[in-house]
Amino acid sequence: MGRRPTTSCGKGIERLNVLDRIYEAAFVPELWPAALTEAAAFGGAWSGAMLIVDRRLPPLYSATDNIIDTLSAFAQTHHWYENTRLQRMRRKNYTGFLEVGQFSTQEERLHEFSERNLEAMGVGWQIGSVVELPAGETVLFSFERLVGEPNYSELDVARFDSLRPHLARAGLIGARLKLERAQASVDAMNAVGVPAAIVMASGVVVSTNALFETLGDVLRAAAFGRMVAGDRDVDRLLQAALPGPGRELPPHIRSFPVRRKEGRRAIVVHVIPLLRSASDIFERGSAMVAVTGYALDGNVPSDAVLRGLFDLSAAEAGVAAELAKGSTVQEVAQQRGTSVATARTHLAQIFRKTGTRQQSELVALLKGSHTFTPPEQPGEPGP
Repeated sequence: MGRRPTTSCGKGIERLNVLDRIYEAAFVPELWPAALTEAAAFGGAWSGAMLIVDRRLPPLYSATDNIIDTLSAFAQTHHWYENTRLQRMRRKNYTGFLEVGQFSTQEERLHEFSERNLEAMGVGWQIGSVVELPAGETVLFSFERLVGEPNYSELDVARFDSLRPHLARAGLIGARLKLERAQASVDAMNAVGVPAAIVMASGVVVSTNALFETLGDVLRAAAFGRMVAGDRDVDRLLQAALPGPGRELPPHIRSFPVRRKEGRRAIVVHVIPLLRSASDIFERGSAMVAVTGYALDGNVPSDAVLRGLFDLSAAEAGVAAELAKGSTVQEVAQQRGTSVATARTHLAQIFRKTGTRQQSELVALLKGSHTFTPPEQPGEPGP
């Protein structure tokens, strides 16, 4: 992604296109990588990133494809909140883009974790701008050039400065919407009696509902905003199912039972990839962690829970609940006044949405005895 000659008229049109992308990304977070890519190209940069930093929040960020893996790994370290480069930039209190050398000495940069990351990627130059949001979050926009390219000229910086007010507004909207939508999702599960949390693709818990907060003896927050289980064996299953940097989520729901202390009934933890209509709100690879096990009838979740948890229709949820109680497909059809063929059609859809393949596996899943074997970790012996 290098600079190319463009007429002033062409640059004006290009800037308008970039602004369109930026404001689209404000409302559809998955578009941020494309918006940052166009913004980088507009100013002749190789890469670009947006970081939202607040000690009350897990790391929130987006970036161009060529640096997203490095940024994701950085977000898992303590350097995310102890970012000395960001702190120095904030102290400048400058409402525009600055080249790193304008607020850091070479000696200071040598000892920074972020500098080692940039060197490893072949980055030679970086500019950044800080935006302080009203709710207390700090948003950092940065754009990089590779070693061998010229440093940013005053004209280059001016181009990024012309985007800054729009990046700031879009960053504000995006941060608020992402958090509010995540919270709305878990609050909806709270309304039907399901403890739930949203885990972003980085592996960080971004929101939980009130019921989830009561499960501290089973699931709890750990370092860098990650979720862990109190039981070691359960935690191994949980970590294999949760999102994380460089990890591809399993395509289907993963569920496993968890015994609670003091004789309380077992619960079932479900890790559900956020696909379907959720993909326009949460970044790819995010998941919902939901807990069932409160139903009194054979530990089978209610229709409302089944619909919310697995995106089942009312008819599908009814069929699933009856099957989990021990009814056959023929009995379910008779009870619901439908044909066996219709019941089987519903069952096929239930299999697809729950990630199961046969009736016994579905019943085990819904009643809390369905487990899965996590993939082998590097260095672990096979069976």
